[in-house]
Amino acid sequence: MMNRRCLVAIGWALLCGLILPAHLPVHAQDNVPHAPAADASVLRLGIAPFSSTATLLRVHQPLRDHLTRALGRKVMIYTSIDHEHFLDDALAGDFDLVITTAHFLPMMMEEGFVPLVRYKNPFHLMLVVKQGSDIRSVKDLRGRRIGLPDRLSLFHIAGLKWLGTTGMKAEVDYSVDEQQSHMACILAVDQDRIDVAVIGRPVWLQLETEMRERFRLIDADGTSLPTMRTLVHRKLGNELVEKIRLALLAFPDSPEGQAFFTHSGYGGYVASTPADLDAGKAYEPLVRQLWTPKAHGTTRHQPPHSSD
Repeated sequence: MMNRRCLVAIGWALLCGLILPAHLPVHAQDNVPHAPAADASVLRLGIAPFSSTATLLRVHQPLRDHLTRALGRKVMIYTSIDHEHFLDDALAGDFDLVITTAHFLPMMMEEGFVPLVRYKNPFHLMLVVKQGSDIRSVKDLRGRRIGLPDRLSLFHIAGLKWLGTTGMKAEVDYSVDEQQSHMACILAVDQDRIDVAVIGRPVWLQLETEMRERFRLIDADGTSLPTMRTLVHRKLGNELVEKIRLALLAFPDSPEGQAFFTHSGYGGYVASTPADLDAGKAYEPLVRQLWTPKAHGTTRHQPPHSSD
């Protein structure tokens, strides 16, 4: 059973002078196909909480089903309430596989995770405003309420860094409103609680069409970031690790994989190389500064829900 101590609020004040409360973990599951009766062991796939739980499950269901069939093991998807809890969960051994942004890569590799593949397309930093907003370009951001995903997400750190290049200072020239995820940022814009959201382009592509029609995108000066990686823990053993690697590389050629990569905007897989570790090194010092490791305590995960 997975467990953790409740998060004590930490000083992202180092970035913009705010202290925000912690949240308890969350996860979900739906309609997982049964693994063959001969092998009932479960592989736990942890996905960084860059979007809502429902969206993560919907978008990644084809991958989960493919891995279940290819590996002959039931695969279940987990996520966490925010990126800080996700990092804690992963390093505590709560996941067998992870899909995570590159800024966590060095720390996860230290704890036994092996990078297998990365998405082909880089992440682009985008601004989302309502259709009727008077914000038309970056110069219109002064004095606005800007929403960013949670403070340990790559897009929060990179978003603040990019905003700094515009010559504006957080909580001086604009106010920062931390949201739980990219999707939460978009909903806050929709509800007029913030003026603009900073998100990753793949999140935009994964929205339903009727949702996208209510908003307008503004390019953040073409800023691109390293894409997400899929890692597996060495504890599974060399034979299973290699089987997972081959299953992942076969996924883009399947009909389900083609639909997944078209809808998600990820563009396919590229096999990981030793040089991929460099993608996260630039962010590692700040991640270590912002993250507070937590010992396992009395707060426990609930069993994942499954309707199959």
